[in-house]
Amino acid sequence: MRTFLLATFLLLAMTLTGCNRQTEHEEQVFSGTADENIEVPNDSVITDTSYDEASNEYSGETITQFMEGSDGRKITIDAQVYSDGIDQVSCYRYVPEPFTEEMRNALLKEMHPAETWNVVEATVYNSEKDAWEFMTPTGKSWSYQITHSDIPGEDILCHRETTADISPDIKQVFPILIVGEGDIIDEYTLSTLSKVADTIPAEIIQFGLYNIGAIDYNDSYSCDLIHVCETMDGQFYIKAVFRKTIDGIPVTAWHNFGTITGKGSPFPIKIWGSLFSEAEIGIDQPVLSAGEAVAAIQQQINQIPIQEEPLTITKISLEYLSVSSPDKELLIVPVWRFWAGEDEKARSLRSEEIIAVNALNGELIWEKREAFAE
Repeated sequence: MRTFLLATFLLLAMTLTGCNRQTEHEEQVFSGTADENIEVPNDSVITDTSYDEASNEYSGETITQFMEGSDGRKITIDAQVYSDGIDQVSCYRYVPEPFTEEMRNALLKEMHPAETWNVVEATVYNSEKDAWEFMTPTGKSWSYQITHSDIPGEDILCHRETTADISPDIKQVFPILIVGEGDIIDEYTLSTLSKVADTIPAEIIQFGLYNIGAIDYNDSYSCDLIHVCETMDGQFYIKAVFRKTIDGIPVTAWHNFGTITGKGSPFPIKIWGSLFSEAEIGIDQPVLSAGEAVAAIQQQINQIPIQEEPLTITKISLEYLSVSSPDKELLIVPVWRFWAGEDEKARSLRSEEIIAVNALNGELIWEKREAFAE
């Protein structure tokens, strides 16, 4: 069993080969291109000045800066930059992988084991819904369906209990911090979880990874977040999102895997997401530093959507993001991600909002990639 430590990452500048600077997918909420020559403003305080292979020693250093644009745009950066577990920084082709019959059978057997009942034999194809359906011995109906994404060649898996009541009308969300195995969970967290299921975060992660592992043979996913969601009608369920890791860096794809756990049981009642592999292209020049990424935001601040409140960035991390180039090539590129929120719980609540700078070309990226958006 694996758990995912919510941590952030500092850039290791690597000189690799072959990948040109690219731009973000055309459906994003916002993107802008920085000037070719990016300079760090003189009034910024940047303490992470080294970006070579020894940059791990700068873990925990801070970047501070205040930015103000026209029409009331304000950004305050007082953020730590960490560098845990990064092996290298590169560029990859994003290769969508189909969900095969073998994968379907493996997932169904993993999620629905029984000594006296064979889920594969019980599953029947419904041509009208283009879905595989079955009913368990306890009378619960399930559906396994593959739909096409707006990303060329990408499929989305959705396997769910159709008799479960999962309302999209959310009243409030309680983020559960993932801090590692064996750590003491506070009473508030235990109380919140007890309203949903007789379970703990480690079990949510374990079952999610077991299920994803039935179709991801590389065992490359980790849990990124756990949220307890309360609906408008007073019901609760748990949402967990899982991200793939490449080079020790988490990847935000267009459709990350996730699970939903309902009331009364630690077993997921829904699993959803897309499967992909990657082919390394490499990069032919050092990626932007964290300071250059901050400068890129400063240069493009007037293109940022106006916020109701001033934006405060308290964490900066190096991550991978799936993007589409102008010629429609699907890529995985390094980005400096800027996290808004005063603490880890606040940042977790905004974790599906991507505020980032493409570390290859300085392009500003501002969009949402919501799990379970159907």
